Amino acid sequence: MNRKILIGIIVAIIFSIIGISLFFIIKNVEEDRKKEMQEDAIAITLKDELNTEFLSKVKVSDFILKLNGELINDYYIETTTLGEKEVEVQYKNYRNKVKTKSFKINIVDTKEPEIYMQNVMTVPIGYNKDITYTVLSGDECDSKPIRKIEGYYDFNKEGNYNLKYTVTDKSGNKAEKDFVLKVVPKDKMPKTTQREKILFSDCINKYKNENTSLGIDVSKWQGDIDWKKVKNAGVEFAFIRLAYQDGFDGEYKKDKYFENNIREAINAGVKVGVYFYSYAKSVEDAYAQADWIYSQIKDYNVDLPVAFDWESWTSFAKSEMSFYDINYVAKSFIKRIEE
Repeated sequence: MNRKILIGIIVAIIFSIIGISLFFIIKNVEEDRKKEMQEDAIAITLKDELNTEFLSKVKVSDFILKLNGELINDYYIETTTLGEKEVEVQYKNYRNKVKTKSFKINIVDTKEPEIYMQNVMTVPIGYNKDITYTVLSGDECDSKPIRKIEGYYDFNKEGNYNLKYTVTDKSGNKAEKDFVLKVVPKDKMPKTTQREKILFSDCINKYKNENTSLGIDVSKWQGDIDWKKVKNAGVEFAFIRLAYQDGFDGEYKKDKYFENNIREAINAGVKVGVYFYSYAKSVEDAYAQADWIYSQIKDYNVDLPVAFDWESWTSFAKSEMSFYDINYVAKSFIKRIEE
């Protein structure tokens, strides 16, 4: 046989063998790839219940029933917004390859709003405020729940009115409270109870021990203070009002006794902290107030914290905040002060 023809036949056979081998290799790789894709598609079996409560502390693994592999990062999921949320999970499959899969959960609110009020509310004849917004009420996540008073009443007519106060959030959760509205002549309005005065020496006898420090809270309402007498009386620290905000979106008004109080307290050897009476209703408000406070106290030796004093709860309904909001505002204030 011609030598060239023989070599050609041999080469053809070799290439045929290589081609067949490559075919089977490619086929096996393709089959492996399809098998891996099929296995990855069912690698994670989710639980039937993919709902979680607003502000709940949940991890990715809390929603996984079965995993054909190893979870790489089991992180906490942010649950501060109601509705559907996409969650991404990374894991290693049985071939030790890193894979990513995503699924959706639903953040829900099933908690009723809160109402804090007495069983009886007394107002004078001719009262002209909307009592719907003088009651401390609110919701954990809804900043504008619907507040209503059910029943008939007349501020211009003396009498006892049986009413119901209701608060409904956007998720449909409803809280209600029965109460009696008493409309009375001004001279029959309940007298304000005077607070009992307590001697500081009695507080020392009752509360002072090796684990406690006793201090006072002062503002313009205490007038001129003899801080040496305060120190000698056993006061170890004082929280001094720096200023107050004049209502929501109002200006800052400095306590007229602040400068004297903080200077004389420090000179007398009393440790000091300060507080600001706030109407902050946003993170921006909190940051602005913290920055202003720092500018006022940076030249003083303030040993103790700066307190966020938010206490106008009869105006809370007007602030258009949820309970989550007010806590977030407070935490933002504290964080800014620390910075």
